Amino acid sequence: MTRQIALDLDPGVPLEMTVRQWFDVWTDEILPLADISDVTRRGYVQIARLYVLPHVGDVGIDDLAPAHVRRMMSTLQKQGRSANTIRQARAVLRRGLRVAEQEGHVNRNAAMLVDGIKVPRSDGETLDPADARTLLAAVDDHEIGPLVAILLLTGLRKGEALGLGWSSIDLDSSPATLTVVRALKRGERDALYLDEPKTSGSRRTIHLPQIAVDVLRKHRDDQEQQRAAFGSGWGEGWPGDLVFASTIGTPLGLNRCNRLVKAMTLDVLGRELTPHRMRHTAASLLIAADVPLKTISDSLGHSSIRVTSDIYGHLFSPAKADAANAMQRILEGGDGDDGRG
Repeated sequence: MTRQIALDLDPGVPLEMTVRQWFDVWTDEILPLADISDVTRRGYVQIARLYVLPHVGDVGIDDLAPAHVRRMMSTLQKQGRSANTIRQARAVLRRGLRVAEQEGHVNRNAAMLVDGIKVPRSDGETLDPADARTLLAAVDDHEIGPLVAILLLTGLRKGEALGLGWSSIDLDSSPATLTVVRALKRGERDALYLDEPKTSGSRRTIHLPQIAVDVLRKHRDDQEQQRAAFGSGWGEGWPGDLVFASTIGTPLGLNRCNRLVKAMTLDVLGRELTPHRMRHTAASLLIAADVPLKTISDSLGHSSIRVTSDIYGHLFSPAKADAANAMQRILEGGDGDDGRG
C-alpha cells in the first residue's frame, strides 16, 4: 500500500480494497489530519487491530453489509468481550468508513445501519456539597490537596491539570482565570509527554472561584520554597512551571496521581474516589446550581452540548420535574399565567 493513496483517489470511484486495506489508508493518512489527540488516534488503531479487522478485515469495502457488522458484534459477545468494547468496535468501524462514504467510494456505511449495543451506564459516585466542603477543608493536610481542590472546583481532566503551567494562570485578573493549553499524556511504553489537549474544544479559559485562587496562591508559595530548597536541576529537563509537580519538579505521574487522590479521599471521606470523580462532581454541582448547559459544556471542554447532555443528562431530572410542575401551575391558572403570549 503506497503512501498518499487517499489523495490520489477520485471522488465517487468505488474502491477495490478490503476493509483492512482501507483502514491502513484511514489510520496512516486521514486520521493524523483529524482534530483528535495522538492518544485517541492510537486507541482507534488498537481497537481496529484487536476487535474489527480480525472479523471484517478481509471483506471488500464495497461488499461490507450490515450482516457482517452484526456477525462481528455477535462474535465479540460470544468471546466474552464487554458491551463497551463491542460498542467501541462498531464506532471505530463506522468512523473508519465515514470518509469513504463521504467521498462516494462506497454506497453506504454498513456500520451506520446496525443498531448499537446497549451499554449499562455507571453514573459513578459524585460528592454532595457537604462532602465537597469537607474535602476542600482538608487541602492543607495532604500532598495532593491542592490538585484535588482544583479538579473539584474546575472540572479539569486529570491530564489537563497535570500539564498545567503557572504561565497559564492569572490570579491577579478579575475574575482570575486558568487557560488550558496543554495536557500530560502517556505514550508508548508508558512514556509521559506534554501535548496539546484532547481536541480544539478542550483549549479553553476557565474563571476561577475565590477558593481556587486562595488554594493556588498558597500552593505557589509552597512550591517556590520547595524549588529554592532543591536548587539547580529542578524539573530534570521538564518545563519548570508545572503547577502540580513532584518534589523535584518533574510531572506527577498519571498513575501516582490516581493513587494519591484515592488515598486522600479514603482518609477524609472514608471511601476512594478517582480524579475523574472530581470532574463529575464539578459538573453535578454546576448543574445543581442551575448553571446553563452551554456554560457547563464550555467549562468542561466538551466538543458539544450534546456530549454534556449525554453524560450528565440524568442529573437534570429535578429540573425537568420543576418544568413539569411549572407547566401544571400555568395550565391551572396559577403562578406564571399572566395572560400574555
